[in-house]
Amino acid sequence: MERYRDELRRGLINVALKWGEGYDRSGNPYAWMVDTRELLLQGPYLHYAARLLWERLKPHRPEVVAGMTLAANPLVIALMYESRQDAQPVDGAIIRRAPKEDGLRKLVEGPPIRSGARVAILDDLVNAGHTQKQAMQAIAPFNCQVVAVGVLIDYLKEGTRWLRELGIPLEALFTLPELGVTLEGELPADAARVAWTFEGLNSGRYSAPKSTPAVTPEALYVGSDQGFLLALSHQGQELWRYAVRDQERGVHSSPLCLAGRVYFGAYDGYLYCVEEGRLVWETRPGQWIGSSPAHHDDLIYVGIEYGEAGGSLLAVEAATGRQRWELKAGHYIHSSPFVDEPRGQVIVGANDGLVRAADLVSGKLRWELETGGPIKGQPVVDPDGTVFVASFDGQLYALSAETGRELWRRRLSFQLYNTPLIYESLVIAGGSSGRLLALDRATGEVRWLAPTGASMVGGAALVGGGLLAAAGTNGQVFLYTASTGQPRWSFSTGAQVMGTPAATEGGFCLATFNALYSFSL
Repeated sequence: MERYRDELRRGLINVALKWGEGYDRSGNPYAWMVDTRELLLQGPYLHYAARLLWERLKPHRPEVVAGMTLAANPLVIALMYESRQDAQPVDGAIIRRAPKEDGLRKLVEGPPIRSGARVAILDDLVNAGHTQKQAMQAIAPFNCQVVAVGVLIDYLKEGTRWLRELGIPLEALFTLPELGVTLEGELPADAARVAWTFEGLNSGRYSAPKSTPAVTPEALYVGSDQGFLLALSHQGQELWRYAVRDQERGVHSSPLCLAGRVYFGAYDGYLYCVEEGRLVWETRPGQWIGSSPAHHDDLIYVGIEYGEAGGSLLAVEAATGRQRWELKAGHYIHSSPFVDEPRGQVIVGANDGLVRAADLVSGKLRWELETGGPIKGQPVVDPDGTVFVASFDGQLYALSAETGRELWRRRLSFQLYNTPLIYESLVIAGGSSGRLLALDRATGEVRWLAPTGASMVGGAALVGGGLLAAAGTNGQVFLYTASTGQPRWSFSTGAQVMGTPAATEGGFCLATFNALYSFSL
């Protein structure tokens, strides 16, 4: 039975759970939903579900299994079969939403339910309890006894409480927390603590991802949306700050630290190189820079924006800022480039929805692939040579780093503004669904999912001890066990978070819409 449960759980999170798909009855899109019909009408999943449910229900000695069409139809029929396998046969009843207008005009299809019969109500899930109430009203004229309700998923909402008040046992195979969709109860408060905060880092007046801190053994470096780059000690004391030319524009680029120098872009269009708070060089290749720089050998790579939807990937000399080459895109480049050193290329996304790979030295285009939406997060490449990139079409793409050929894709939300994280055999990403999902790097199969409390912009980060940190736009910070997604700790910063945590010695730090937080594990 344990294997059946494991396989059914895999099917629920890979097939039945839908992210950024479906609509409610008012026409509003769902952030997530469950479609068990697609699951139960393929492969062995109906057998797994029916056998597991029957094992839970048969101690209640039902004589009839009944459920509302359409969700309960396969379960009713399958449990009739499973009951006969155990020489404890039950009849079935399928309940219509309304009586058929012709023929026998039945509301309840199947053999008439005997007065006093013991009935188990079946459904795919229990949420508010409306479907279960409708089923019970439909069979009430038969003067039968409801002995249990059997479902695949218990949402732990009003319907659960209502059944408990009636004294009707609820036999559920899974709860939403067991699938990782929601949290149950409070998390322990001792996994991490606030070491210090630096107030006034950001003003939050511009709703865009904030700079992710760069951490070196000497200091922390982070950009401010108030137009300066800040250097802090690991104890949170300001060491120096460097103000950019147009401070109204702000610094959202995450700094790059290299040989004692710090490189960063700003929304005044300048790319800066500073050392110990003093300018080494500056260059203005575009009108805005939100992209974070990357490097290889003596070159710095960065995306720029200009004019009406103009964007380019640039390579400049780290020593002087002199431009070596430019690769033009069809729209702005917010995405930060990723240096794929083994293949001698740099990979970047753009608002035209294309992922591009360019030669590190010449800038010549190697390959490109079009996704269904703008790409604003950084692509990453795993040790096996697979590129992972998140698109505003809500899908995570896996591509061959050699050719750009699509290997697989999986929808994770409405849109993804995210830098994927590679951890062992997993790629981990989150989005507007308010969930973090870990996928098998080779296949795209969901291995675990975990709540983030709200939409996530930026990404997750490994912070030591087998833990990863992530934050939602509601300001909630979480720690998870990286291998399983089990939530371990949570803290509310009280301010919006749109960025990625950064690991520090013994902890991690994170920029919010007003302050920089440093946490100790």
